Amino acid sequence: MQKRIAIFGSTGSIGTQAIEVIAANPSLFSAEILTAQSNDELLVKQALEFNPNAVVIGDENKYKKVKDALAKTDIKVFS
Repeated sequence: MQKRIAIFGSTGSIGTQAIEVIAANPSLFSAEILTAQSNDELLVKQALEFNPNAVVIGDENKYKKVKDALAKTDIKVFS
Protein backbone atom coordinates (compact mmCIF):
# COMPACT_ATOMS: atom_id res chain seq x y z
CA MET A 1 0.00 0.00 0.00
CA GLN A 2 1.30 3.44 -0.98
CA LYS A 3 1.98 5.86 1.89
CA ARG A 4 0.86 9.47 1.43
CA ILE A 5 3.50 11.83 2.79
CA ALA A 6 3.29 15.46 3.97
CA ILE A 7 6.61 17.27 3.73
CA PHE A 8 6.91 20.40 5.82
CA GLY A 9 9.73 22.46 4.35
CA SER A 10 9.88 20.57 1.05
CA THR A 11 12.21 23.16 -0.47
CA GLY A 12 14.83 22.93 2.28
CA SER A 13 17.75 20.54 2.58
CA ILE A 14 15.94 17.72 4.37
CA GLY A 15 12.74 18.33 2.40
CA THR A 16 14.46 18.00 -0.97
CA GLN A 17 16.06 14.77 0.22
CA ALA A 18 12.62 13.46 1.23
CA ILE A 19 11.33 14.42 -2.23
CA GLU A 20 14.18 12.41 -3.77
CA VAL A 21 13.10 9.35 -1.76
CA ILE A 22 9.53 9.74 -3.01
CA ALA A 23 10.77 10.14 -6.60
CA ALA A 24 12.91 7.02 -6.30
CA ASN A 25 10.03 4.97 -4.83
CA PRO A 26 6.77 6.07 -6.50
CA SER A 27 5.09 2.73 -5.83
CA LEU A 28 5.69 3.14 -2.08
CA PHE A 29 5.17 6.88 -1.50
CA SER A 30 3.25 9.84 -2.85
CA ALA A 31 3.50 13.51 -1.87
CA GLU A 32 0.17 14.51 -0.33
CA ILE A 33 1.10 17.96 1.04
CA LEU A 34 4.14 20.13 0.31
CA THR A 35 4.99 23.28 2.24
CA ALA A 36 7.60 26.02 1.95
CA GLN A 37 8.23 29.26 3.80
CA SER A 38 9.38 31.45 0.91
CA ASN A 39 10.86 29.43 -1.99
CA ASP A 40 7.79 29.70 -4.20
CA GLU A 41 9.57 28.77 -7.43
CA LEU A 42 10.84 25.43 -6.13
CA LEU A 43 7.50 24.73 -4.43
CA VAL A 44 5.66 25.21 -7.74
CA LYS A 45 8.18 23.01 -9.54
CA GLN A 46 7.74 20.26 -6.94
CA ALA A 47 3.96 20.58 -7.07
CA LEU A 48 3.88 20.24 -10.84
CA GLU A 49 6.13 17.18 -10.68
CA PHE A 50 4.46 15.35 -7.76
CA ASN A 51 0.86 16.61 -8.00
CA PRO A 52 0.11 16.76 -4.26
CA ASN A 53 -3.38 17.35 -2.91
CA ALA A 54 -2.29 20.70 -1.44
CA VAL A 55 0.63 23.09 -1.09
CA VAL A 56 1.23 25.75 1.54
CA ILE A 57 3.41 28.82 1.09
CA GLY A 58 4.27 30.49 4.39
CA ASP A 59 5.03 33.90 2.89
CA GLU A 60 1.60 35.41 2.27
CA ASN A 61 3.07 37.83 -0.28
CA LYS A 62 3.87 34.86 -2.56
CA TYR A 63 0.45 33.20 -2.29
CA LYS A 64 -0.97 34.76 -5.47
CA LYS A 65 2.10 33.79 -7.51
CA VAL A 66 1.85 30.16 -6.36
CA LYS A 67 -1.94 30.12 -6.83
CA ASP A 68 -1.63 31.49 -10.37
CA ALA A 69 1.15 29.06 -11.28
CA LEU A 70 -0.98 26.10 -10.19
CA ALA A 71 -4.31 27.42 -11.46
CA LYS A 72 -4.58 24.81 -14.23
CA THR A 73 -4.17 21.95 -11.75
CA ASP A 74 -6.42 20.50 -9.05
CA ILE A 75 -3.82 21.32 -6.38
CA LYS A 76 -5.19 23.35 -3.47
CA VAL A 77 -3.04 26.33 -2.47
CA PHE A 78 -2.95 27.77 1.04
CA SER A 79 -0.92 30.38 2.89
